[in-house]
Amino acid sequence: MRCVLILILFAALCSPCRGQSNPSTLTDEQFNRFMSQRNRLLEEYEADSSTNAADNLVRGARVLQKEFPTENGGSQLMMMAMEDYEETDLSKARALAREAIDGPAPDKFRQWAKGFLHRLDSMGKPVEIQFEAVDGRTVDLATMRGKIVLVDFWATWCTPCVAEIPKVKAAYERFQSRGFEVVGISCDTDKTKLARFVEQRAMPWPQFFDGRTQAENRFCQAFGIGGIPRIFLVDRKGRLRFDNVRATDDLQKQITDLLAEPYGPANGSQPFRSETNRTSGAAGFRR
Repeated sequence: MRCVLILILFAALCSPCRGQSNPSTLTDEQFNRFMSQRNRLLEEYEADSSTNAADNLVRGARVLQKEFPTENGGSQLMMMAMEDYEETDLSKARALAREAIDGPAPDKFRQWAKGFLHRLDSMGKPVEIQFEAVDGRTVDLATMRGKIVLVDFWATWCTPCVAEIPKVKAAYERFQSRGFEVVGISCDTDKTKLARFVEQRAMPWPQFFDGRTQAENRFCQAFGIGGIPRIFLVDRKGRLRFDNVRATDDLQKQITDLLAEPYGPANGSQPFRSETNRTSGAAGFRR
């Protein structure tokens, strides 16, 4: 997972550097030294299998920030450490995010850190996602109470994302009639290519598109999504119950467990009705 995160997250955030020998205000000598130190930190992080890998990355990132305050490299490495801490030490993840928000990091990193904290704070709480899909359907998770919703952050160019589509489709085909829906959050930049891909792969669920990669995508930024694929599972009450789910064999078990949880008039909520919305062709979405 760490290799995938490094390749996808860092490639997205460093895109302005590709194809340019020195796009910064540094001299060529300074820029080469900056790139050498940054790449060394990345290589060491990728090779470090110890429990201190993120700590070591943070120390190196702070040195990089101090020596090259005009460059983004230190902030980018801090983001990677936050993602690592999310799986191992939430207190460190939160502290590092607050440091990024309150510190001199560029605005896009502060916004990402705010989204990151928002996602951590959203566990067990209602998720707000509303948009008009590529095919014209209106999507609003607030109107989908009574259903289990899988929210898939992905892109057609993301190889791991595409590899997970068959299992997401399998889950959709198995559980859709029981009150399960899928919502795609695409990080593509070509709307026509996305629509063609979705049609060719027979993916019937709605897709969000704003023409931006995950570094600037509206919902990726709102939830601090650094690397894709990333999957949310939202329960019948609209609450975020599972974050960073992978489309493995465990996915269907997680969906089964959520579908089995009590939901209905007894707790003041409306039960799920299985009939299809005739105007949209899919339950829960409007045209």
